[in-house]
Amino acid sequence: MIKRICFFVLGLFIMSLGVAFSIKSTFGTTPISSISYSLALCTGIDIGITTFIFNAALIFIQMIILRSKFKPRRLLQFINCFLFGYFTDVALFIVYSMNIPDNLIINVILIFVSILLTAFGIFVYMPANIAPLPGEGCVESIAIVTGWRFSSIKIAFDTVMVVIALLMCVFFYTNPFASVNIGTVISAFMVGFTLRQIAKLYNHITGKDINIVNN
Repeated sequence: MIKRICFFVLGLFIMSLGVAFSIKSTFGTTPISSISYSLALCTGIDIGITTFIFNAALIFIQMIILRSKFKPRRLLQFINCFLFGYFTDVALFIVYSMNIPDNLIINVILIFVSILLTAFGIFVYMPANIAPLPGEGCVESIAIVTGWRFSSIKIAFDTVMVVIALLMCVFFYTNPFASVNIGTVISAFMVGFTLRQIAKLYNHITGKDINIVNN
């Protein structure tokens, strides 16, 4: 159990680093945090707090999707909301303390670093089967109900979040592309794909499959 908790916390922190690198790139944040970042920009509230608020809302959406299949253990996701919000603030502090040069080539590299970290974070923490981050919890809920592939649903779910975040900035912020930009669009399609490749590589090396979806 202790090992699972360690992997769970580590995975969340790796994902928060992915978010921080995406923000640092200035090409838009990752889809998983695009709405939270838009909320922060539009309201002036700290992104750690808006991350908690948005992820808490996603837990209630899971209740609607799963209905009788929603298990009380999923309420542990409220802890995830707090941890991920806190880790995001910490990760932003770490990344901006690194004094990474601000130029086009470096920023493009940061986008792909962000994608890799986000996908790898999901790969690390989801199989721990403690409680998913609410974003992945929604994707997992849809996979449970429909039987569709997790990585494919992830791509569609991320795309929807990107569109909502973009509309928020269009109507409620001075810069419509403040939270959603080319990097966000790339991430929306690439995180799910990268997650699939990581799982395949793990299977090739170890001969074992990682169960991302936990009923």
